[in-house]
Amino acid sequence: MSASSPPATVFGSRLLVSRADIASAKVDAAGEAPDPGEGRALFRVESAALTANNVTYAAMGEAMGYWRFFPAPEGYGTLPVWGFAECTASDVDGIETGDRFYGYWPLAEFLLVEADKVTANGFFDPSEHRQGLADAYNQYSRRERAADRAEDAAEAEAIEALFRPLFTTGWLIARAMHRAADYGAEQVVLSSASSKTAQSAAWTFGARGEGEDRPDLIGLTSPANADFTRATGLYDSVCTYDGLAEIAGDRPTVYIDFAGGTELRRQVHERFGPRLNRSIAVGATQWDEMRLGAEMPPPEPKMFFAPDAIDDEIRTFGRSGYAKELEDGWSAFADWVRPHISVRTVEGLDAAAEAYRDLAAGRVEGSSGLIVRP
Repeated sequence: MSASSPPATVFGSRLLVSRADIASAKVDAAGEAPDPGEGRALFRVESAALTANNVTYAAMGEAMGYWRFFPAPEGYGTLPVWGFAECTASDVDGIETGDRFYGYWPLAEFLLVEADKVTANGFFDPSEHRQGLADAYNQYSRRERAADRAEDAAEAEAIEALFRPLFTTGWLIARAMHRAADYGAEQVVLSSASSKTAQSAAWTFGARGEGEDRPDLIGLTSPANADFTRATGLYDSVCTYDGLAEIAGDRPTVYIDFAGGTELRRQVHERFGPRLNRSIAVGATQWDEMRLGAEMPPPEPKMFFAPDAIDDEIRTFGRSGYAKELEDGWSAFADWVRPHISVRTVEGLDAAAEAYRDLAAGRVEGSSGLIVRP
């Protein structure tokens, strides 16, 4: 390890993604977990969600810094995931063996963390190699110890791992649209409409208060996911990607792009022309068709930046008010989404690597939710 290399933090088996070809993944042995050392705690990853969002993390790993969280061998990235882990050893006041936390983990067996700002609610990892990255990824929230979990906790935790970070993004997008008077749109077109982030945004649009107008929601999706997307009831209409011409082109429109495919974005811009009031880039489910900086008919796509939206929420509601608004929204959405998702457990990292490759190739149905137990 060179003097400038960050210290190893991931141990045991781990899933590595090729930075040169993010559809390629392998399982690698990262070495035996050490004793933590002062101010550190060792966690065993119990369960984590594997979704198209993780493919987006890989696609944007260099540009957005996602590969920096969990250092990996040159040419590879350790795939980050949201889920739950249990402390197996600790030299941190306030974190004991058996304590469990929800947060941002590597898809691996063990993670060694630095722990700061430890409270009854959680802790913060201030590791040097994680400096400058969004606080949301470095914050870990305390959860019930295994012996104290309710009988139905596994289902609730699966929904939280699968949807919570994506719900927050979708919720923020819809709320930002509301503050901006929907940019004058009469219709909002959402690509990758079966994705969990798009569902979250569409649900939040639909949850506006009584008497509050909202634009028509049009879901764009693949033929394989069209029936599922319609069955959610979230959209006023659903079109497949080859049916873009079926959408009225003469109404003021906003495009929220969760797919990221350059050619699809171009087709949308050409379809609506001067009636396209705003083009918002969010995800990259079509990562293999994404060309950053490609020329595009106007308007210029604007990347949605969640921290700015959070700042706007805090200015409006205060920090505690924002937290309550988000928690209330999440609780209602979690109740709504349970019957619409089929959770499947993936045992072991070899099976997880295969599942990841399926996600990268678009072979996982929108109705499925994958929970990995490394």
